[in-house]
Amino acid sequence: MDLFAFPKYLLAVVYGALLGIIIWRWLPRRKKRLLNILINNPRLRKILTSHGSRNLTEIKSILTAAGALLIGLALAGPQWGIKSEEVPQLGGNLVICMDISDSMLAQDIKPSRFERSKIEILEAYAGARADDPYRIGLVTFSGRAYVQCPLTLDSGALNFILQTSAPGSLPYPGTSISAALKTAFQLLQTSNGSRHILLVTDGEDHEGDARQMIGQLQKNNIQVSVLWSGNPQGEPIPMADDNGNFAGYKKDKNGNTVISRSDPRDMEILAQQTGGRFMRLESSGNPQQELRRLVTPEKTGHAASKRLTLENRFQFPLIAGFLLLLAEFVMPEETA
Repeated sequence: MDLFAFPKYLLAVVYGALLGIIIWRWLPRRKKRLLNILINNPRLRKILTSHGSRNLTEIKSILTAAGALLIGLALAGPQWGIKSEEVPQLGGNLVICMDISDSMLAQDIKPSRFERSKIEILEAYAGARADDPYRIGLVTFSGRAYVQCPLTLDSGALNFILQTSAPGSLPYPGTSISAALKTAFQLLQTSNGSRHILLVTDGEDHEGDARQMIGQLQKNNIQVSVLWSGNPQGEPIPMADDNGNFAGYKKDKNGNTVISRSDPRDMEILAQQTGGRFMRLESSGNPQQELRRLVTPEKTGHAASKRLTLENRFQFPLIAGFLLLLAEFVMPEETA
């Protein structure tokens, strides 16, 4: 453990001290030489520069230099004295893969599959408790997948990014669940602790190769849970105009209404074989408790670990430095 929290500022203190010494030694000599040039009469020069009182300029300079030096040391963050603090047990690492394909606009779940899924995710994770921390990341996907938020303890980042995400915001149509799993896998590959992927989707997989990821996920002990909002019977996809008003249902190139339907069996197999949970998102359901369990650490009976750190003591040189500068400010230039 270092004596200074920010040792790089010590170099600035050294340079400042050297500069102060140079000015302190150089300025009086230059002042005397300039006076000799301006006033040629030695007698007049003696009358103008003589004082019957004691000059305190040198003492004021020393106080200024000492005060600045102490404030510089305070910026370097001196620290001494050991303190013990508890480090809470990390709940785990969770990457949320959020489906933002057009089919998530279907309204068989009110107000829509996407909006309802977003509400449940925000309610479950956006208010992370300080005594049960976990790192959370966000991947959005349609035909391709993109990392929107890397793994972080800042749950507010998830809130902000999800509020600005919407179906159709990616320029690649379709749904590729395998792309989402691969992107989430890359985020979790180097993470310590438990690792979990939450797939939030209606289950439509136009690529159809999500099962190919199961072996790789099992090998790396990454669990996949699914929050499924699909409909095996099918549901049309509403479209909106530029003003947000209903503009009919999505149609294919032949003019037929596109129906979003999916079979949950593939998603159930994915969750089962990776050790995750399969959850159905229903209009009257409340999956938040199940969602929170994905990141809740198991109760082992062990207390939280303790960490030894040095106490910050910057306030002592900072106060002393300001007192010296205050003394220099109230001190007169000379005294009788």
